[in-house]
Amino acid sequence: MHLQTEITGTIEKTTAKTGDFIKALHPTPAVCGLPKEAAEQFILENENYHREFYTGFLGELNVKENTHLFVNLRCMKLQNQKATLYAGGGITTDSVAEKEWEETVYKSHNMKEILS
Repeated sequence: MHLQTEITGTIEKTTAKTGDFIKALHPTPAVCGLPKEAAEQFILENENYHREFYTGFLGELNVKENTHLFVNLRCMKLQNQKATLYAGGGITTDSVAEKEWEETVYKSHNMKEILS
């Protein structure tokens, strides 16, 4: 199941900054899990790599107009004639590990096709 939560609002210039909201929302449950603090700690202790841009946020940060940011769930890093692909699966209590792995491999195929 893929979900999207759209958050809209107006920030009063005297009370808060856009960065405060970004820090409060990131990382999202889609890339970290819940409860946030425990899930984030588990990830930091058990993942053996730096996520870099994967699971970050991207979009246009426009402090005078509308800001539109999105969670980056797939990305590719090109460096020194090498491509590193990042994609992940959403693990829930109903997940089947093999199916999640297959989905993650499938997600990476789109990025691999660009390199061909």
